Amino acid sequence: MSSVDKGASQRHAISFGPFSLYARERRLERDGRIVKLGSRALEILMILTARAGDVISKEELTSLVWPDIAVEESGLRVHVAALRKALGDGRQGARYVANVPGRGYSFVAPVEGIASVSMAAPSTPARGRDLPSRLEWIVGRDATIREVAEQLAARRFVNVVGPGGMGKTTVAIAVAHSLLDEFRDDVCFVDLGAVNSPAQVGTSIASSLGMGPVAGDVVQGLVGFLSGRRMLLVLDSCEHVVDALAPLAERLVSRAGTLHLLATSREPLRVQGEHVHRMAPLEVPPEQTDGVTASTALTFSAVKLFVERAQAGGARFSVTDEDARVI
Repeated sequence: MSSVDKGASQRHAISFGPFSLYARERRLERDGRIVKLGSRALEILMILTARAGDVISKEELTSLVWPDIAVEESGLRVHVAALRKALGDGRQGARYVANVPGRGYSFVAPVEGIASVSMAAPSTPARGRDLPSRLEWIVGRDATIREVAEQLAARRFVNVVGPGGMGKTTVAIAVAHSLLDEFRDDVCFVDLGAVNSPAQVGTSIASSLGMGPVAGDVVQGLVGFLSGRRMLLVLDSCEHVVDALAPLAERLVSRAGTLHLLATSREPLRVQGEHVHRMAPLEVPPEQTDGVTASTALTFSAVKLFVERAQAGGARFSVTDEDARVI
């Protein structure tokens, strides 16, 4: 490498829209800035872009991303949804990943190859292990994010509990991003939603942490790996593996005294050390709709979210007073 290129490296990439994907480095950039994306979502992106324009069945995609694990279709949908969010799919006319009903997924944006590009080596490593991107705009949850972060600092083990679809994962990801500096980037996100066997809980966490093969008691191996290490471990979508996770989480928190644990679940783990934060619904207007105007309705976070999601889905409208009563 010449003196001109010192500190830079040649990297092969593909581009689509404002994005560049460096498959060898498992790195996605938007306009030269790193896009935070979980490892599974990144693998899905690499598979889809490698066969751009083709429809890849959900069964084939699942087998390629999880070759040694039996994963339900819902697990695939979670990671595809995370990928779409990171890409801004559906916003301002952008379209990247299409769901072809009854067939599978297809990458529909034009893809171009970049034979070789010279890029300066990053001055800092990627922040957080497998931590998904934080949504640029989170409706009605700023106070919740601050409160959970404060509880986590004070109590070490917080479980964000609420029904499905309330935004528990969104809040947990935002909290993790807000605490990256506090934990010096030592933050690990584990998506347990893709785990369909209780026996895989410990090994899934170990794998996400980057541990090598563990002989014998996986939980003891995790305790040894995490002891003396001040880090934040985020366990997302725990409700279907509560029985297996509860004793593991209790043991980790009690034995690894510098570990902070943030979980999301539809139900509490009911173990010692757990602090349950119950997610409240977004604010809604009163049931009496007479006199409700568009301007007053849009002061409520639930209405704001409804309108934002409708517009992201392609609906083009400005909320009128009549619309407000229907919404």
